[in-house]
Amino acid sequence: MAAGDVVVVRDVEIPRSGLRLIVGTVTLDGGNPTPIALSGYLSAVDMAVVSMDGSVAPGADPNSVTSSVSGTTINVYAWKVTTGGAAGNPTEIASTDNARLVSWFALGPGKVEKVT
Repeated sequence: MAAGDVVVVRDVEIPRSGLRLIVGTVTLDGGNPTPIALSGYLSAVDMAVVSMDGSVAPGADPNSVTSSVSGTTINVYAWKVTTGGAAGNPTEIASTDNARLVSWFALGPGKVEKVT
C-alpha cells in the first residue's frame, strides 16, 4: 500500500439503528494529519478509534497515533519523541512517517442515498 491509501475492510449496517460501522486501514502519508474521508459511507462520524497496526514495538517514529473528527473525515495524527524541552525531557512532536499502517473504525449515521 502506498502512503495515504485508505482501505475499507468491513462495512456493517446496524439494523433498526440507522448507524453504520466502517472498519479499515490507512498508511500514514507523512502530512500529519493523514485524512480518512468517509463521506461515501457516513453522513457524520459520531466516534472513531485509531491504533498502530503490527506485532512489533513501534519504535521512536511514530510512537503513537491520535485522531480528530471533522464532519465525515477522521484526521490521523502520528507522533514521535524528540529529546528537547526542559532538562532534556522527551517531547512529542509531529511525525512525518509515510509507511506505518494504522487500523481504524468509525461509527455514525449511514449515508442516505436518494432514489430518483
